[in-house]
Amino acid sequence: MEIDSIAKEELWRSTAVFWILVIITAFVITAGYLPIPAFLLFPPLPLAITAVVFCIVVWYRRKEHLTDPNPVSILHHALGLRNREKKTKRRGAAIEKAFDAALLAIIFLIYLYASLAYSISQIYWLPVLIVISLFLARIVFTDGEVQRVTVARSFVFYLIVAMVFLLRYLALGGYPIIPLLQAFVLIGIVSFPILYIWERRRAPEGTD
Repeated sequence: MEIDSIAKEELWRSTAVFWILVIITAFVITAGYLPIPAFLLFPPLPLAITAVVFCIVVWYRRKEHLTDPNPVSILHHALGLRNREKKTKRRGAAIEKAFDAALLAIIFLIYLYASLAYSISQIYWLPVLIVISLFLARIVFTDGEVQRVTVARSFVFYLIVAMVFLLRYLALGGYPIIPLLQAFVLIGIVSFPILYIWERRRAPEGTD
């Protein structure tokens, strides 16, 4: 067997495994749990088990390219717990996005209801819009704890904000819709080419 870094690490670990097995074997011999002569169990049994464990672990670590010698990490990888942890994180991120979306919708609906039922001053639309934009930015531009600002995500953000403005117009009325649509088209024409050029410049640096 080739002696590489993995084999050296497991060789050192095998020393501890061997002495642990020696203690267990001595206990089995003195307790009389196995009707086998002691010279057949000690030391051949601890050595044989240690050798088997050493070969299996070295083979598995080389096969899976596991550089971390931590036995807990190796066990987690063997049981597939790493994949479960990743799935749990993805599920948690999806739940967090759904919760943010629910809060966004609730805030917007409360604003519309207060505007229609109590005719509140429309000066409150600005702070409501800021809060909605913050929640929407978390939903669109955040994956877990990583922020990803791309042209595609920015376009989605832009469309949702435009939809929010149009829903407000349809619910409250009293505002000319044509200038509103023209303003959104103009903002898109000006901003997205700039954002595209900015993203292309960041691409060689490996930034998404």
